[in-house]
Amino acid sequence: MPAGDLIKAVVANELSDRVQHRKFMYLVEKQEGDQRLTEKQVETAGGPLYRVLAINGSPLTPDERRQDDARIRRLLSDSSQQARLKQQYDDDEQKLEKLMREMPQAFLYDYDGFEGKYLRLKFRPDPNYKPPDYESRVVHSLAGTALIDPQQQRLAKLSGRLFDRVQFGYGILGHIDSGGTFEIERTPVAPTQWKTSRLSIHLSGRMILFKTVSKQQDESRSDFREVPADLTLAQANDLLASETHASLP
Repeated sequence: MPAGDLIKAVVANELSDRVQHRKFMYLVEKQEGDQRLTEKQVETAGGPLYRVLAINGSPLTPDERRQDDARIRRLLSDSSQQARLKQQYDDDEQKLEKLMREMPQAFLYDYDGFEGKYLRLKFRPDPNYKPPDYESRVVHSLAGTALIDPQQQRLAKLSGRLFDRVQFGYGILGHIDSGGTFEIERTPVAPTQWKTSRLSIHLSGRMILFKTVSKQQDESRSDFREVPADLTLAQANDLLASETHASLP
């Protein structure tokens, strides 16, 4: 089929997958400033809950463990924090779904051979697409490659680079620098179910009032295990606590 039609089929499968609302627990490795954090995270209907397991490869000290426990207790006892967590989770989910829905219209695709078992497609901005908002303008400025599982017609990897500077309000309101990169990797975790296993975002620029924009994110996820879809935050905390204690020497 034409490469553009394949992307439409892939997006339809991804969106159908998301309707299932299955929840998972997984291990997270991420970089925050100068610190490399290891976390165990559980998805719930109210958003994700995590416990820090290690900092820069070293298990938490007793004092660090007490601080992390106190952070979780504050969340569980504060409904306003829970509401913010849920809102942030919903916003992130909507942004990801919006990105998926825009992929067939925002880019032009060409087959580019194979990479291992995956089909490789090159993509570039479709000049006929009119981005509806600032976020879409940034996405539309990407060009790169997509790896597709040809059997399940699922997205395995998306790698893009901003080929041009993106200006807002003719540059008066700010800009995002060219050369920024975006990369996401997906992996099968259950029949018909794929999850994000790696996310890398490196963007920079300046916005209104000369505030520097810096989005530097590197995160990997592994050891996916399904949990009940109706898990509450309190139940997720109990699960995380038992997992953490079981892994201690």
